[in-house]
This record gives sequence, C-alpha cells and structure tokens, in this order.
Amino acid sequence: MTEDMGLQQDEMQEIIDDFLVEADELINSLDNNFVKLESAPEDLDLLNEIFRAAHTIKGTSSFLGFEQVTTLTHRMEDILNRLRKSEMAVTSNVMDALLDSLDLLKVLLNNVRQGNDEELDLTDILARLNTFLEADNSEKEEPTSTEQVTEEPQPQEPEQAAIENPPPVQSGQTPPEAVSLQVPTSKQEQQSRESNKDQQKSEPDTPPATVPKTTSSKTQPAATGKKKSVEQTIRVDVTRLDTLMNMMGELVLGRNSLLQALNKLNAEHEGKWELESVNQAATSVNFITTELQMAVMKMRMQPIGKVFNRFPRLVRDLARETKKKIQLKIIGEGTELDKSVIEEIGDPLVHIIRNSCDHGLETPEERIAAGKPETGTVMLEASQEGSNIVIKITDDGRGFDVAAIRDKAVERGLASREEVDKMPDREVYKFIFQAGFSTAKVITDVSGRGVGMDVVRSNIEKLNGIIELDSTMGKGTAITIKLPLTLAIIQGLLVQSDNEVLILPLSAVSETVKTEHSDIYYVSKRPVLRLRDEIIPLLNVVDVLKGNTGGLVLAEKPYIVIVGLAEKKLGLIVDQFLGQEEVVIKSLGSYLGTTEGIAGATILGDGRIRLIVDIIGLFNIAKRLN
Repeated sequence: MTEDMGLQQDEMQEIIDDFLVEADELINSLDNNFVKLESAPEDLDLLNEIFRAAHTIKGTSSFLGFEQVTTLTHRMEDILNRLRKSEMAVTSNVMDALLDSLDLLKVLLNNVRQGNDEELDLTDILARLNTFLEADNSEKEEPTSTEQVTEEPQPQEPEQAAIENPPPVQSGQTPPEAVSLQVPTSKQEQQSRESNKDQQKSEPDTPPATVPKTTSSKTQPAATGKKKSVEQTIRVDVTRLDTLMNMMGELVLGRNSLLQALNKLNAEHEGKWELESVNQAATSVNFITTELQMAVMKMRMQPIGKVFNRFPRLVRDLARETKKKIQLKIIGEGTELDKSVIEEIGDPLVHIIRNSCDHGLETPEERIAAGKPETGTVMLEASQEGSNIVIKITDDGRGFDVAAIRDKAVERGLASREEVDKMPDREVYKFIFQAGFSTAKVITDVSGRGVGMDVVRSNIEKLNGIIELDSTMGKGTAITIKLPLTLAIIQGLLVQSDNEVLILPLSAVSETVKTEHSDIYYVSKRPVLRLRDEIIPLLNVVDVLKGNTGGLVLAEKPYIVIVGLAEKKLGLIVDQFLGQEEVVIKSLGSYLGTTEGIAGATILGDGRIRLIVDIIGLFNIAKRLN
C-alpha cells in the first residue's frame, strides 16, 4: 500500500513537472504574441493562437487542482474571447492588464515549481479584468470557456481536444511517442478518437483537460485548410546528455589516436597494399565519428529564439516607460546554440537592449528635430560563422559621446588626459565596460548606474566570448558579440613556444601576425603591438604560465597570436603553429585544477597530454603584470 502511494506521488510529480515545462513554453509564446497583437489587433489567427494557449494552461491547471492559476487564466480567457469576437477593442489599457496578468501567472507557476502553497492576492488584477468585461453591457459572462471553444465555427485545434474523466495517475500507460502530461490510456485514446467529431458540435459535460500540441498526431484532427505537421519530441534529462557528451569526447580522442597511428604506419610502410583496408576502415570510423559528434552536439542545441522571444515584451514596456516609439527587428532567431551558452547569454542582451532603448534612442521630438523618423529601431541579429555564433545589436540612436567618455575616464582615474587624447575611438569605447562607468547625466529606473555593461563583460568572459563596440555620434551604435558554439568539444590552435606545445581555443583567436611586419614598441619596458588603431600588450605565454614574469622581453619569435576576451585583446608570442585540432577539455582534478591560466588538458592523437590555455586566467595574469 505504501509503495502504491509512493508510486502515485512520483507519477503525479512527473505530471506536474511536465505541466510546468509546457506552461513555461506557452507563457513565453504569450509574452511575445501579446506584443504582436497590440500592433496587429485585427489578426484573428494570432488571437486564436493566444486564446488556445491560455485555454491549455487553464484546462490542465484545473485538472491538477491549481485554483489560482485556473481562476486567473479563466478571466484572461473571457477577455480574449471578447477580443476575438470583436466585442471589445484591443487597446493599450487592455494589453497592460493582460500583460500584468501574465506576470502574475509566472509568479503563480513559480510558486508551484518551488512547492510554495502561499496564495497571492488576485483581487486587484481580477477587478481590472472585470472592469473591461463589465464595460460591455450587451454581453454577460454566461457561457463558460468550454462553450466559447465549441461555439467557434472552425474545427478545433489539437490543443482544444478534451479528455473526459481523466484516469487515475498510477495507470502509467504513457505512449512512447508522447512527451508531455495527461496522455490518455489506450482505451481512452480510442474513445477520444471516436468522440472527436461529436466534441466539435456539442460541449462536454466537464471542463476539458487539454492534450499538449506535441501529442501523437493520430489522436488529433488536422485543422481545415492547414496541413499542420506535429513535431514528435521527447524530453530528456540534461544529465543524460552530459554523460553522452562525455562519452562522445572519449570517442573523439580515440579517433584522433587511431588516425595519428595510421598516419605513422602509412609513412613507414608507404605503398603496402595490406594497409589499404585499414585505411578504408579508419576513414569510415572518422566519418561516422564526426557525424555522431555533430548529432550529439545538436541534441544540446537550442534556437537562440528562446532568448530573443523575451525582448519584444521588454522593448514594449521600455517604450511606454520612456515615452518613446521603438521598433524591434529580430533576424536569425533560428540560429542554434549550446544549452549552456543559451542560459548565460540572456542577461547580457537584456542590459544592452535596455541601454539602447533608454540612452541610445532619442525621444520622438528629438528624432524629428535631427531629421530621423520618430520611431527608433533596435535590431537584434544572430548568425553562425564557422564554430562561432555572432550576435549583433544595433540601434539608430544618438550614439556614444566619445568626448564625454574621455572626460569620465580621466575623472575616474582610469587614464591620464594625455593618454586618452592619444587613444583612437575604438580604444576609448572599452572604458564603457569598466565597473561603475557611466556617462548618463540622469539615473533612471532603467539604467544609468554603470552596472549593466560590467555585467555584460563578465558574462561574455565566462563564455570565452569576444565583444566589440562601434558607435557614430548622431547615427547609432553597434555591439557585436562572438561566442563559441559549444564549450565541451572545441576547436584548438596548437602552438609551440620554448619547446612547449599549448592549445589555444580557436574561438578566442582573432588573428595571427608576423613580428617582422609588425609595429612593436616598448612601454614601461614591456612590449606592445600597434595593430591598426589598437595597442595590444604582448606576452611570452610560456614564461607567464611558468611564473617567469620578469623576463618579458621580446625574443626572436616570428609569430604573434592575437586572442580576445570580451572587449580586451592580448598578443601571445609563439615560435610556430602546429595546426588545428578538435580537442576535448578534461579537468586537471582538484589538485591541479586551480592552476591559473590553464583550463584543462587533452590527449592528442599521438597519446601525449597537452595543456589548454584558459584565456580568462591569462588576461588576469596580464592585468597584474601591467
């Protein structure tokens, strides 16, 4: 008996977890679609999509007994039903109330996630929603949301298919293709198919608990006039993917070792026909390993649109708060990034977009006086370049005042007046990323305290990314962020310096230059490279890692590797390049793992262990030296 109760609780918790995942996805879509609806109030398809999302959350929360979630979404449904019947107009006040309701809904679901039974006071928000409903005296609140669904002349979408009298949770007969909560048992599944047509003509006896859109297409009628393909997915725990990625890393190491050994055999026994079959097998293993690696990496990939979709709501709220007209354009939201990178990139983008809206874009009056359209534009663009993702945020606002940045840098003691006057504009912009640095004359609730861009820099550094800022006074600003696709298996540049072979993450390498063609100078007895408009400090990477910080004199070394971290750059002096190789980062363990400047180690194809340079640690060492 105790075991049965425990099983029921586990299965119920699994259903609740699936509901929360599904609800988060629906709420993210609602956040975005509400903003779209405000600019396209006549879009009936969009209204129906919004209504179905709210209906799905309400039906499932009702089944699970989350009363406050059900109450709030039910009232939102009533508003949305009036909107799609053209019995109410889409106004800013209505959208404000719906968006505020959505914010409260997020809090309620977060309480469910944390097991917090404390109820929120919904009196004010329900009163606001009721005000809009009562304003139309010709329509009373008689039909339930179920009736509203069945009154729609169009056939029901998959999300509106109802399950009557849900079975006990302990049945556990979930079809293998289903990925979410409340999937019926096979008997009920058959009944649902048989009664599908009847449900479109008559209302069910009880409020429906809805089937998520990812359920098997066999149980769902297709929408008339639309061939809507149902994507079959399965939710997998992240730890399983991490384990698979680690095993994939070991396979890559084994592949590299095999190819290295085979190359040596071919060199020693050139022309031997016995090796032909071995070479063919090795080629096949190499191809399959590469394909398998890409497949495993794609399992961890998520579209960056998961992050971008939160910004239409953010920009809409900022526009109302700052009394500006702002248009947000998003390009490349389908570009995919590793899950670990997706989780870290959200906060930096929020800070950048808030700065663009608050300080970058002018008021409509200022824009008209400057000969610009009164609506400012913020563009968010993502694209893939090789093994890197490039995110670009541009605006057509007032741009940065370089003179003000120079004055603030001198005032903060970051540089002398003589130094900042000699710096090119690109170098001056880097002061913006200093902690507490701000040229804003007025501190607002949105920005101006000099905290945001420091957070941007630190988050980009964690991801071994590079950030660049370019601005033209009166025309606008462009911020470019370059990030590695994944942090597990990386492309490495093998370099040799002082008979030591090191691996530099290729995502951090900006370019390579030859010392004989470079402008190298000494500042305070330390070498620097003047590359175009930038002054880049130079280091002998092996000396620094060995702790020989005193002898940083430029020796007869022919090459310099320019590496970047966030907005900073550093030149590493090396003897030669040994090529590019795919490497798997392995931890050095608790004893050596805290070594500054070393990210870990890897095993090359020849079986030798080589160290991977930690770009963040290297920059920290360089900062102390200078």
